[in-house]
Amino acid sequence: MKSKILFSIILTISFLSCNTASFNTTSFFKDKITINDLLTVKENIDKSKNPAEVLLLKNDLSQKILILENVKVKDIINSTNVDYDFCVLADIQSDKGSIECFIYTKNIKRISQLKKDQSVISVKGEFKRYFSMLDNYYTKIEITNSTITIKTE
Repeated sequence: MKSKILFSIILTISFLSCNTASFNTTSFFKDKITINDLLTVKENIDKSKNPAEVLLLKNDLSQKILILENVKVKDIINSTNVDYDFCVLADIQSDKGSIECFIYTKNIKRISQLKKDQSVISVKGEFKRYFSMLDNYYTKIEITNSTITIKTE
């Protein structure tokens, strides 16, 4: 009986470890947030005068899975992130203004199916960071280790 239980545990662990490329088990254990929740935290970060509080808020965000629904693909470009080959660009409108999303995934087959200015996708990925430049965007966000689902091509 003990050998059957031990065999079942070993089989389960090996199954999960062999399928991590297509099945991300870490996303089950992380909290999920939406873009509105992310913007609320960004406002708190921007308002804070305490660098320790800012660090804690940013560290907390890095442990979250960001979910974006029905986002139109703006462009597909070569990646500037050394861990990825390509980057999917998308714009989201919010109350504060436009947000440019840099979406990184290792699923090149999925990226190859996307069409610039046509495809509508849903994204589930790890929030990496905010950054801003001197342009018309409220902020820019980087999402890594993403799973992209094509809604319409």
